[in-house]
Amino acid sequence: MGVKYSKPCGAFADVKELEYISALHQTGMTELRKDGSIHAIDIVHFLMSRYGIKVTEEEVRENILGAFGCSRRREERNSGAFHESAVESGGDGDISNGDCIKSEEDCLDLTQVLALLIVPLLLKADQSLVQQKQTLYNLRSMSSCKENESSEITETATSDSTRPQKVTLLQSSPSFTIHRHREQGEKRWPDADLIDNVLRTMMHDATGDPNPRPLTKELLRQLLSFYGEGEIADDERLLDEMMMAANASGGVDTAPDIEGEPILFDQHAFARALTHDVQQYNIGNENRVTTNYYDVFQTCYSTKEEEKKKLLHLLTNPMKTVEVGGHGEDIRPVQRVFTFPSIDYTADTYRSKGFVVLLWMTWILTYFAYLSSSDVLTLARLDCDPTQFGCAMMQGILNWLTIMAQLSILGTTFIIWASIGNSVYPTHSIWIVLGMGAVVLFVLLPYFEDFNAQVISTEKSGDLDQRLLYNLSMVCGFVLLSASLLNIYQRNLQEKLYWFFTPGIVRLESHTKQAASCKANQLVRNACMIHKTAEFDCGISNGVGETKYGKALLAYAKKTDQTEEGGLLHFTQAWKQVLNGRLFKDEGIWFTTHLLAGNAAQCTICLLLGALFHQFHNSELFQDGLNYLDKLTQGSQRWRLMLSLFFGVFCGEITIITITANYIPSTVRTILQYRSGGYESLHSKKFLKLRFAVDQSSLIFGSIFWGSLYTSIITGFFAMLVLGIILWPDFAQIVLVLFANIIGIAITMLLKWLVLIGFRRKYQRAYYRRSVGLTNFVGVVLESWNLGLTTSYMIFRSFKLLIAATLFIGRVDIPFLSDDACFLGPIELDAYPLMFRKDLLAHEAHRHPYLERMGVMYMMKLRHEKFGNYAGTCWRLLFVYALMPWMRKYRSNEDNLGISDFKFAANRMWTGRMPTQSAFNEESDALTSLRESDVLKESDSKETDDSIAVLKQQNKILKEENEMMRSLLFQHKSGKGPISNSCPPRIFSESSPADHHASTCTL
Repeated sequence: MGVKYSKPCGAFADVKELEYISALHQTGMTELRKDGSIHAIDIVHFLMSRYGIKVTEEEVRENILGAFGCSRRREERNSGAFHESAVESGGDGDISNGDCIKSEEDCLDLTQVLALLIVPLLLKADQSLVQQKQTLYNLRSMSSCKENESSEITETATSDSTRPQKVTLLQSSPSFTIHRHREQGEKRWPDADLIDNVLRTMMHDATGDPNPRPLTKELLRQLLSFYGEGEIADDERLLDEMMMAANASGGVDTAPDIEGEPILFDQHAFARALTHDVQQYNIGNENRVTTNYYDVFQTCYSTKEEEKKKLLHLLTNPMKTVEVGGHGEDIRPVQRVFTFPSIDYTADTYRSKGFVVLLWMTWILTYFAYLSSSDVLTLARLDCDPTQFGCAMMQGILNWLTIMAQLSILGTTFIIWASIGNSVYPTHSIWIVLGMGAVVLFVLLPYFEDFNAQVISTEKSGDLDQRLLYNLSMVCGFVLLSASLLNIYQRNLQEKLYWFFTPGIVRLESHTKQAASCKANQLVRNACMIHKTAEFDCGISNGVGETKYGKALLAYAKKTDQTEEGGLLHFTQAWKQVLNGRLFKDEGIWFTTHLLAGNAAQCTICLLLGALFHQFHNSELFQDGLNYLDKLTQGSQRWRLMLSLFFGVFCGEITIITITANYIPSTVRTILQYRSGGYESLHSKKFLKLRFAVDQSSLIFGSIFWGSLYTSIITGFFAMLVLGIILWPDFAQIVLVLFANIIGIAITMLLKWLVLIGFRRKYQRAYYRRSVGLTNFVGVVLESWNLGLTTSYMIFRSFKLLIAATLFIGRVDIPFLSDDACFLGPIELDAYPLMFRKDLLAHEAHRHPYLERMGVMYMMKLRHEKFGNYAGTCWRLLFVYALMPWMRKYRSNEDNLGISDFKFAANRMWTGRMPTQSAFNEESDALTSLRESDVLKESDSKETDDSIAVLKQQNKILKEENEMMRSLLFQHKSGKGPISNSCPPRIFSESSPADHHASTCTL
């Protein structure tokens, strides 16, 4: 009911999840790119598989990678050489909207992926700043309009009777109230001081002064160079675009800057620079019950708005190119192809999961009720001697081909036909009525009419299990018809009533949008916690040359082994979060159709199991046993077999219930382990195996059904057999002696265990012996004794393995055999857990919250030409570097750094980029030739005397900090410490440095 396990957590788990989505997004079959980069072909396949959008690699490079992912080639863009090369390549040398030059090597590295994922979060943070500014502007306007009453207002404000009225007035402002709510840590809204503190971190590390200063090219070059973006720092044209982005008009009470005078690079300018190019993204869409496709293109309806009715004509020509979102110079047409969305069980673009699960359950019941007759095999009977080997082999092949044809043709026809209309996209009611005809023909007509056509026989049997199948099939058929009628009703409802009847798949997708915001916000807060830990560890002083970049890297390295435990508590929490919806809204877990259909089939087995045992009770074998007991003694002994039968039914039911209840928590655990890095993805060779033959997931539904049925039947019969033998009169004496021997062996093993516990505690310490001679003597005694004991041990082990193997027949969600025991030569003994994980990962590749958000960004760029540009991407990269410096290693730059380009802080924490292998080859002896002057180059110490003075000053400060840190630690443990909850944190307010120390540790 819950296996204890642990998984990484915190910022390290967030990085592993980014690697995980990169491993899902990549489409290479031979190997995964270890740097996590996403290429154009990956985006092409993702857009087609997830949304049915047909786009070429060239379009992806030009539109998406050109704005969000490429690395500009180092060229003098203001020189004639750049324009000449552009003309030679067929271009005009112009880069519209800051997009970069196209090349075959263009890609999204993992740092740029993160910069793209936090776009909605930055827009929210910018909105908070705008609301703050708007509130201040309104207050100033109100005060200026009442200049004549200023003295009265001041006196009123200081009086006790009117003070509450003033507070109520401020809190009644809508923007102010919303902003205060967002400051208090709402799960999907960033902390209010996020941009300001990240800006101060950048300024502190790059310039040594965290305070705002005028934004110039020199300052911008300084910021970019500090974070290793020398190529961008040398691009004059790109620097101009970044300056223009920060200088864009975007605030209340903001007058245009005087020409030639630089703007103040404060949090408002930084926010404008981060979001100037993505303002077309509507952050309110994550609270709408709509699909991502509709949010971007405003076409295929999901919430039944009135204007969507005009889109019904799309069904008549689903292959057409749709010019979406109206008309305008910024709107571009996008081609979307027909993908049979009602039977898409990978991207799950159908309308209702419940309808699909019920449809497959109806097909199972209908097949076993009317189609499983052996009469169909008479159609494939050969005219030969069945005792001959060749004839028997050919007859077997032909029989299975006949069954395959029956299941494939009839099953495919029923599922596709009945699924017509179960699409999240526009569908006319006539198609839904047509799908209802399949249910009537395949399900209801056989129930009410009796006929025998060999392929299908509706002649009813009187057995309990068959009557149960007939009735369950009929009930499921009527429920399917009701669901189809409800579908028609939903598509013709008024808008005010439609929210209650919103399709389930649309609700789940809206939960995924909310989960993406929740996870991105938690990712940022985990990064802030790293900075908080770094500031607390470093105290309140900064050494000369120390950077927050280096301290955050050191704190992150200390947190890489942080884990959280799970087990039985996880089992209960998983079901609790499934029932209250938090698992979908916070984590974005997406259960596969095969899993849900398998769980529904397991619930049906609970009903069928009783019918099967009832049929066994009425069988000739069981009745002969009852008659034998009657003849054996004068009194009735039937209770012995009846008790065994009921005990077997009970054990079988408990087994199937336990298996059914564990599938959902086990699936959640597997998904969370992959997301957090508990199971390796990007850097694992085993993960490559999970990317081949994804179509094997079609085996999951049948495996869950038959495996659970076999497990419950075998367990029930085994329990019935054991108890029957124990209660059978002829075996009473044998069982008594057997139990006496088992009790004797158990007592002996208990005494041995108690003696060895005392011996081990006194004479052994791990692998070492405190009394070598005595330990050797005891070892010989134990080996001589165990030579006889191991015979019973192996018998007992055989029973345990058989019981465990029986119970795991129905568990295809977790591996029973280890990796070392799973192969017998080249043959894999149990591949079903891998197939189950393939199914989970295929859905994760389409429905992971981060990938859903990336898909929205891709589609926004395809629709809006002006959405996103490279200048904005560069600003967001600076934001990522400052907040999450550990992401720097995933940046793919073309220039190679030598040993001389290493960058250390005063604490010797490396803050530059790792040199390439070629750099080491060219300077293999560089490490041995480093001089002391090279190492101290970063500290900027001009003279030896100055360095000595600085060291003395630092020594004095450290002595003072030793006492201060003791006080801080005591106050922190008691909950009264000066550490704030800001993001990133501040240990002391800079407004009162004299109260603490002149050297503060503020981020």
